[in-house]
Order: sequence, then structure tokens, then C-alpha cells
Amino acid sequence: MTEYVSSALFVNTDDTKHLIKPLQNNSSGTRITSVAFDALMQAPQQQLEGVEHVVVAGSLDVIKEILHLAMKYHFRVGILPTEKQKDLIRFYDLPKKLSAAVELALRQDGQMIDLILCNGKIMLFKAAIGRIPFLDNPAESSWMRTLLIALRKFVRFRLYSFKFSTAGKNEINTAASGCLILQHSRENFASRLISHDYSCMDGMVSLVIAAPISIIEYLKLLGQALRFSKKYKKLPSSIGYIKSPRIDIEPETRLDVIIDDQHASHTPLHCEAITNAVNVNVGKNLQVECIGVNASTEKVDIDNLPREKELLKARKQKRIPFFSYASEERFHDLFPALRQDSRLNSIYLVLMVLSTMLATVGLYLNSASVIIGAMLLAPLMAPIVSLSMGILRGDIKLFKNSIVKIVFGILIALLASALITRLFPYKPITDEMLARINPTLLDLAVAIISGIAAAYSKSFKEIIQSLAGVAIAVALVPPLAVAGIGIGRLDFNFFYQAFLLFSTNLVGITISATLTFRILGYAAAVRRKAGLVVVFIFLALISIPLYLSFSRIVEDRVFEQSLRQERFLVNEKYLIIIKASIFWRGDKRIILMDALAREPLTREDLNAFKKKIQANFSKKLIIRLNTYHIP
Repeated sequence: MTEYVSSALFVNTDDTKHLIKPLQNNSSGTRITSVAFDALMQAPQQQLEGVEHVVVAGSLDVIKEILHLAMKYHFRVGILPTEKQKDLIRFYDLPKKLSAAVELALRQDGQMIDLILCNGKIMLFKAAIGRIPFLDNPAESSWMRTLLIALRKFVRFRLYSFKFSTAGKNEINTAASGCLILQHSRENFASRLISHDYSCMDGMVSLVIAAPISIIEYLKLLGQALRFSKKYKKLPSSIGYIKSPRIDIEPETRLDVIIDDQHASHTPLHCEAITNAVNVNVGKNLQVECIGVNASTEKVDIDNLPREKELLKARKQKRIPFFSYASEERFHDLFPALRQDSRLNSIYLVLMVLSTMLATVGLYLNSASVIIGAMLLAPLMAPIVSLSMGILRGDIKLFKNSIVKIVFGILIALLASALITRLFPYKPITDEMLARINPTLLDLAVAIISGIAAAYSKSFKEIIQSLAGVAIAVALVPPLAVAGIGIGRLDFNFFYQAFLLFSTNLVGITISATLTFRILGYAAAVRRKAGLVVVFIFLALISIPLYLSFSRIVEDRVFEQSLRQERFLVNEKYLIIIKASIFWRGDKRIILMDALAREPLTREDLNAFKKKIQANFSKKLIIRLNTYHIP
């Protein structure tokens, strides 16, 4: 059975004195005496003598003053929130409806809760120092509003040097954009990222430290907060957490402290949890959260915060960079492998010869399975990835070794393919060859995606096996083999088209792998941009012939489509095209067509038909027509 207080003192302001009558008309029979807040503060001891229960309605500052008095004079507190005090309603789980709020405020079963003092001032919900992105937003905020706030703030981010001292005599020196002091886990987005439990009854100050060391890390943190999952099993990569009865916060620069969304103090900041400070009438959900909560031990989880070298960098930077830097461990794991991959050796040369020979035979056999085997055997991907890192880091030795290895691989591949072409009896051009002599921008897209995958796979040991799939996707050796066939056939245009495809793959992989390594944090200090500039120039130059080739293919495919099922009247004889395909041999366009005709076609008919097709093109065509007679 719910019990209510027999009498209560109602503290109000000019904005809330209209609540006196609804409060006096309560259904619980509680006798209400009212007093203006200003009058109370003139003689608090006199006004509060013998008072056991106080109901307050007013601004947050008014409520905080009443809570200060409650700690001193030990009376119970009931709160009547206004409609605009959404944080207050959420924090104490107060009813929005006035009648329900009055009923809760007059109940006798209050809840003892902790209070947190920041430089002696009461903090009800949160206190923020520096820039803490969107973490202090209410958890029920719309994702769109949160996203807009986050994107508006991130451009001004920087890291400050911070010193944190706890009651357990832990001293933490780190870099952070800011930090957030919390009361309990029902408040904001930070709660979704914190793996530890915290409560307004644990006798602890909970401190969330935000340290995104790059814009990329910041956006990653935003994505994690916007997920709908309530809790993470571990802290995100740019978040730290400290829980202690007392925490001292001292940044290198004097920063403002925002307590409950108001400028209330400045650093250095002393935060202290006052255990069982006040008895407050709170909502049922908050009461349930407080059941069984005991004072916990101090916790320090700072493994994800910048330390040592990152701290020194943070002090020098006015803003956080767009990309983060890879850890020393990742550098030590990756660079020895890349340097080894860049060195020319006999094994590499033998594999290049064998893979090219296998690819050449597969091309002549028109066998996709044999060609795939050659792709898996080819060792070209490794030095290209090393080249990308050499460009990014400005590592001349790595760059030179990679170039030498790639060039030797190209030359030996062309030689092997050309020799096979000259030594073997003449064989016709196959479909697998033709598929590799008309590179387009789509081939560049494949190369770029493959380069991203190659760099990413090389960066992480657990997915290094994915390189085989990347090698199959980009197919480096088959175009080289086709180019060698062009040399063996003494067909320069054939060589040019196939080598253009290989060059497309080479440049696409290099540029995308370079950028991927940059995003993953492997770049040196911004110093050597010449390599990237050169690669981008080559990319632009290659894009021109690729675009022209792509435009040509689009034109051909449109024309092929227009021919299919088309009826032609030739010398009063009908001809129906059932199949049409266009391919190039050198600079000559060849059209292969299958057609149905009811009457036999003479040479004169065929010439007339070819003239009709030729009329659509400015350059002379080679037209090959197969006719099938139907009754």
C-alpha cells in the first residue's frame, strides 16, 4: 500500500507558483505549506525547522540549492518538473502528467541516492570538458539530429594533454578531445559505448574519456553510438573509462566545464561522489535500478587512449588529422614482409615464367580453368603492394626494389609468351584473348577494388589468405601473356591493347593500395607527396585511352542490340538478323552476324546488305555473314 507524507513544504518560484493550488488539492490528504525560494534562502534554518519533506518546482539551479539544503538538514525531496525539463524527467524517471507527478512527489518511500560534486557544485546529469562529440546527447535522440550535431563539431576537434588522478592514487597522463562525467546509465549515447555498469547508488564518479585520434576514428565512434544495440562488450578504440570515488581532472590548457548544459566552472576540476547524499522521490524504474547496488571498486580502463608517442603528437597538432596512424605492432608485422616481397630472386623469376607459360597455353586452348591456375601461380601482386607502401612512405629503397622486381617480371613474361607464340604452330585468336584486348574504365574499377582488397589483406595476418582471391579477380598475368602473343605475332596493336589492360591493372592496384595504406594509418609524416602525384598522373593518362575504349565498346553494344531481330529488305528479299557481335582486330572493326532468309541470297544481295550496314559507320568494316535458309 502506498503511503504519503502528512505534511510538506512546497518551494516555488515566480514561474512555478501556479502549481500551489494543484498541489494543495492532492488526493493523498497531505497538508501543503508554500514558501517562495528567495524567502527560503534568506533564512533556511528557520524555514526548514521541523520539516521532513520538501516539494520543489523551479529551475535546475533552484532544485540543486534545495538538494544542498537536503544534505545539510536531512529532509526528503519531491520534485515537480516542468514540461521543458526533459533531462530532469528522464534522469529521475518522473511522470510527465502533473497529477501523477504530484502523487509521486508526496510519497513517503523515497530513495537514497548519491550526488556528485564538481568543484563543490552539484551535478545532476552530466558534466562535460572539452569536446566530447555527440556522447552527451540523450540516448533517445533521433539519429538524424545526432548525426548533424556530430558532423558540425568534428572539424574543430583537437586533442589536449590531460592528467587524471583517482582516489586509488592512479595517475593517468593521456591525450583526449574531452571527457564526460556521468551519474547513471540511463542518460545518453555514452551509455551505449561503456562496457562497465555504473549507477547513482555505487558511490562512484563515472568518467568517459573521448580520444578520437583522427576524423576516421571519430566517424567510426559515431557509427558505433548510432547502432541500436544497448551495450558493447568492450570499450571502442577511442574511448577510456575511469570509475572512482574521487577524480581530479587537469588538462594542459584551462578549459570550461559545462555542468548540466550550463557554464558552471573551469579546470582543474575536482569531482567527488557523496554516498547516500539525499532522499529523493524518484520513479519506479530508477528505484528498481538502485536495488541491490553497492559501492563498487575503482576501475581504470584506458588501454584505448593515446599514450607516449601519440601524446607527443597530440600536443603539436592544432586539430586531429583526417587519418589515424597505425600502431607500432602493426608496423613491425607488416614492413619486414613488404621488404622481403620487394626483393628480386630466382623463385620469383621462375614463377613468372611458369605462370606466363601456363597462361599462354590456356589462352590458346581457350580454357578459363587453365588461365585461373596461372593467376594463382603468378607472384606479381606482392611487389605491387610493396611499391604502394614505398610510394606512401617515401621509402626510396622499397620503391626501387619493387620497381626493379616488377619490370623484370614484365620483361620475362613478355619474352616467355612471345617465344611460345613463335615456337608453336600458328593458332587463331581465341575468345579468351579477345576478352583482354579491349580495356575499359570498368577494368580500372576492378583494379582499384582489387588494390584495396590486396592492401587490406596484407595489413592483417588473419585475412592474408584472401590475396589468392584478389589475384584471380584482377588477373595480372593473362594480359601480359596476350601482350607477349601480340609481340610473337608481330601485331603491335594487339600488344598495345593487351599491355594497356595490364598497365590499367598495375596503376589501379598501386593507387588504391597506396590510399588504403594511408587510411589504415601507415603514412609517414606528411612529407613525400611526389610519389602520389606521379601515380595520379599515370592514372589520369591511362584513363584517357580507357575512356575512349569504353565509349567505343558502348557504341558497339548499342549497335549490336539494334541489329538483333531486325528485318532488312534487300533486293525485295527479307533478311532477319538473329545474332550480331562486334570485335576489333587492330584498328579494324569486324561484325559477325547470323541471319535467316527465305530465299537464297546472291553475291549482289550480300553486297547490298553490307552497304546498308556500312552506312552506319564512317570507317570501313569487315562484315562476315552466315545465312540460314528457312522454307
